[in-house]
Amino acid sequence: MRHHSVRTLLVFCSLLSLSISLLSAAEPDLQNWLKQPILEKDQPWKEVQAFIAPKVPGMPEVSSVTQWEKVNHRIRKEVLDKVVYRGEAAKWRDTKLNVVWGETIPGGPEYKIQKLRFEAVPGLWVPALLYIPNDLTGKVPVVMNVNGHDRNDGKAADYKQVRCINQAKRGMLALNVEWLGMGQLNSPGFTHYKMNQLDLCGTSGLAPFYLAMKKGLDALLAHPNADPRRVAVAGLSGGGWQTIFISSLDERVTLSNPVAGYSSFLTRDYHTKDLGDSEQTPNDLALYADYTHLTAMRAPRPTLLTNNSKDNCCFESGYAQPPLLKAAFPIFKLYDKEENLQKHINDDPGTHNFLKDNREALYRMLSAHFSEPGKPLPVEEIPCDEELKTAEELQVELPADNADFHTLALKLSQNLPRPAKKTTPEKQRAALKKLISAPESKVIGTKVDHKSAGDTKVTFWKLKVDQDWTVPAVEFSRGSAKSTTIIVADAGRQSLAETVETLLAQGQNVLAVDPFYFGESKISQRDFLYGLLVAAVGERPLGIQAGQLAAIARWLKADQKQSTVRIQAVGPRSSLFTLVAAAIEPAAITGVSLQDSYGSLKEVLEEDKAVSQAPELFCFGLLKAFDIKELTELAGRDRVTFLSPSERVKRELSEVEIQKDVDYLGAGREEKLDLYLPDARLRKGPYPAVVIIHGGGWHGGDKGARREINIGTNLAKAGYVCASINYQLAKKQSRFTDNLKQVWPGHLQDCKTAVRFLRKHADKYQVDTDHIGAIGGSAGGHLVAMLAVTGDDPQLEPEEPYTGFSSRIQAVVPMYGVHDLIALAQSRDLLSSFSEEEKSLSKQASAVSHISDDDPPFLVLHGTRDALVPVEQSELLQTALKKGGIPAELIIIEGAPHSFHLQPKQRDLRPAVIGFFDQHLKPQK
Repeated sequence: MRHHSVRTLLVFCSLLSLSISLLSAAEPDLQNWLKQPILEKDQPWKEVQAFIAPKVPGMPEVSSVTQWEKVNHRIRKEVLDKVVYRGEAAKWRDTKLNVVWGETIPGGPEYKIQKLRFEAVPGLWVPALLYIPNDLTGKVPVVMNVNGHDRNDGKAADYKQVRCINQAKRGMLALNVEWLGMGQLNSPGFTHYKMNQLDLCGTSGLAPFYLAMKKGLDALLAHPNADPRRVAVAGLSGGGWQTIFISSLDERVTLSNPVAGYSSFLTRDYHTKDLGDSEQTPNDLALYADYTHLTAMRAPRPTLLTNNSKDNCCFESGYAQPPLLKAAFPIFKLYDKEENLQKHINDDPGTHNFLKDNREALYRMLSAHFSEPGKPLPVEEIPCDEELKTAEELQVELPADNADFHTLALKLSQNLPRPAKKTTPEKQRAALKKLISAPESKVIGTKVDHKSAGDTKVTFWKLKVDQDWTVPAVEFSRGSAKSTTIIVADAGRQSLAETVETLLAQGQNVLAVDPFYFGESKISQRDFLYGLLVAAVGERPLGIQAGQLAAIARWLKADQKQSTVRIQAVGPRSSLFTLVAAAIEPAAITGVSLQDSYGSLKEVLEEDKAVSQAPELFCFGLLKAFDIKELTELAGRDRVTFLSPSERVKRELSEVEIQKDVDYLGAGREEKLDLYLPDARLRKGPYPAVVIIHGGGWHGGDKGARREINIGTNLAKAGYVCASINYQLAKKQSRFTDNLKQVWPGHLQDCKTAVRFLRKHADKYQVDTDHIGAIGGSAGGHLVAMLAVTGDDPQLEPEEPYTGFSSRIQAVVPMYGVHDLIALAQSRDLLSSFSEEEKSLSKQASAVSHISDDDPPFLVLHGTRDALVPVEQSELLQTALKKGGIPAELIIIEGAPHSFHLQPKQRDLRPAVIGFFDQHLKPQK
C-alpha cells in the first residue's frame, strides 16, 4: 500500500543532456537579447520607495490627553502582542526572572562592579555589569546602559564604561548590559540578520532583543536600593534603537536618552544610510506604529533626543530629528510638559559618537530630573580614564551551550510545519495568500522593442503590475505556439540562454522575466534592507514575487491567449516563489519545473542563512504552516516537476510503500515483518537495507508501533529498504533474567534470520547485500548491538531458514539498550541473588562480552532522563567498543526519556542517524 492517500504522480526528471549542444548551436543573439536593458536606471529602487512610503502610518489627530492615552494604550498593546511576542515568544515573556550573580571586582574609589548574567529567553543568557556606589543608602536612581554595534568591545567600550562610572560616582546604580551579537555575544549565531530565522518559524526574532532589555530592567529594579520612580535608559546607535524601543513600550522607564539611534520609517525610505538592521525593521511594526509614534509615546516622561550634525553612519541630526520632534512635541504639549522633550545636537566632533559632549547632555538631563531636592547632580563629566577595565577583566562567565538565534530557530523548527487540521485546499490557499500578503494583481503589458533573427522572434516587454511594479520581460517565439513557459532564475534572466534554447526547441514560447529583487529588478541601493522595510510595512518580498508571477500567468492566458502557461525556475530562491505562485494560482499556472529547489525550508536554517542573503526565504511564519511538501501538494503533485532533485527533495517528497506481515521465519512461525520500500520513481536500486527491531523488555512490543513506523518511514524516504520485525517473546516475569531465559538465544536468532531474509530476497526487493544495517530501541537496542557483535558466530547462528546467507551487518544504531547485564544487575543490587547460570547467561547476552575487531561501526543513542535503562549502559558500550578499536559515537540527548524515535521533541535525530547510515551503507561514488 502507499503511505499517502494522494495517488497523483510526482514526476521528477533530469535536465536534457542535449541542452549544452543545443546552446552551442543556438543563435548567438540569445544571450545579448536577454541582457538588453528594459527598465530605466534605478527604476526598481524608486518603485520600492514609492511602494513603501504611503504604507508608513502618520500620527493620529488627537486633541486631549484622554484621546491620546487611548491611542497610546492601543499601540503599545498591538506592538507587544502582534510584533514582539508572536509565536513562542508569548511563552518566553512569562518566564520568571533568572539571574546568576558573579564576582564583585574593585572599581574606582567610589564604586565597585558586580558581574551577573540573566536569562533573556530560555537557554539564552546575557552578561552584564552592575556598577554599585560604595556608600549606598536608601532608594537611588538606576540607569540601564545599552550599547550599539561595538562587535569587539561590546560592554567594555571605553565611552560606555565612562558613562557607567560617572553614573556610579553620582550615586546611581548603573547596569552595563551586553547587546546580542556584540562583545561577549559576538558569534555567528548572534548575527542580527539571523534573527529572521526565528521569523521563518513563526516566532518573533525581535523578541530576544526586547526580552534582553526587559529582563535587564527586571534585574536592575530588583535591587533593594533601586528607585522605581527614577529609571533611565541611554545608548548609542543600535543602543539608541534599544533605548527608544524599550522606553516607549515599557512604562517603567521614566527618562530616556536615545543617541543617534533611529529615525522614522519614512525618513529611512529616502535616506538609505538610515535603513536599519533586522531588529530595527521588524515584520509588521509599521502596521501599528512608526518611530514617530514611539517617540510620542514617551510623553510626558523626560526624553532627550541626541543626534550628531555630521554623522558619518546614520541618523544625522538635520533630517532625522525634525520629524520625530514634530510628531512628539504636540503630545508633550497636551500634558503641559513641553520642557520634558529635549534635543541635543553634537557638533564636536559631530560624527557618530557618545563622547563627552553627548554624555554631558545626558548628565544635565539626569541632574534636572533625578537630583534630590537641593542636591543637584553634577553635569560636568568626572575624569575616570585611569579606572577603565579591559574586556578580559569585565568578562562574565556564560554557559558553554548558550543559545543564540540559530540554535533557537533549529529547536523551534523541529516539529514544523503544523498544518491546519480539517481544512480544504481552498482554505489552505486563502491562508497562504494571507501569510505571504499576495495581492490579486493585474498586469498591463507594453512592448518596448521587437527583434528577429531567422525564425526566432523577440519582443521586449514592460509588464506593469498594478501601479506598483514594472517587471522586465523578454519574449521568444518560433512559430505560432499557444503554450508559454515563464522562466526565472536566481542569477536573473541573463543566465537563461541555454534554458531558452531548450524550450524553443521543444516548441514552446518563452517569457524570461526578472521579478521583484532579481536580475534587472534588483534594487540598486541597499537592496535587502529595503526587503526588510517591505516586511515592516506589512508586505512580504515572497508575496510580491509570487504575486507578480501569478499575475503574469493570468495576463498570458487572458490577454495573450495562451492555452497553457508553465513556469520554470532555476535556483532555490526562484524555485520557492515559483512554487508558491503555483500554489496560489492553480487556474492560470498549468505546471512548474524547479531546478535546485530546496526539499525543505529547514535547509535555510540548517545552512545557517541570513536574511541579508535572501529576504524572501524568511517570510514570517511560512515554515510554521507550509513546507515544500505542503506547497507542492497545494500546487498539485502532478503539476510540479523537480529537475535533478536533491537527496533532500527525494527524502521529503517521496512516498513510502509498506508491505505488511511478510513471512520471514518459515513454516510454523506466526511472527512476521513489515517492509518499508523506497519510492522507485525517485530512486533506483539496489538499496542498502536496515533491520528495525522493536523494544518491549523481550516480552512485549510490536513491529508496527509508532517508533518503528517513524524509523521505517524516515529511512525508506532516505533510500533504505527497511524490515521491521516481530520476534519470539517471553511471558513477562519480574526479573529480567527470567524473561531472558525464555527466549535466549531464539529472539537474537530471529533477528539474524531477518538479515538473511533480506540477502535471500535481494533481487525481489532490490537490496544491496553488502550494505545492511540495524536499528532498535530498548530491548531492540540490546538485540541490534548483539546482532552487530555476533555476526556469523556459529554458536548463535540459526540453523535455518536461509542457510548459507550471512547474518553479518555493516552498521548499527542501538538506542537506550542494555549492553552489560552484569553491570545492570549490580546497579539494581540483584547480582548477589543471581545463580551461576544467571550470571553466565547475563554475560553471554551482553554485547560488551562479544566485541571483536571485525565488528561494524556503532552510533549509540541515549537520553539523560531515561528512568528505565541508565545512560551508563550506553557509556559502557562505547568504552568497550573504543577499547576494541571499533568506531563508536555516543549521542546523549538532553532531557530525552527512555523511549523515543528519530524525532523526539528534544532533538531531531534524523540527520545524525541517516548521516551515519549513509556514511557506512551507501558506497561512496
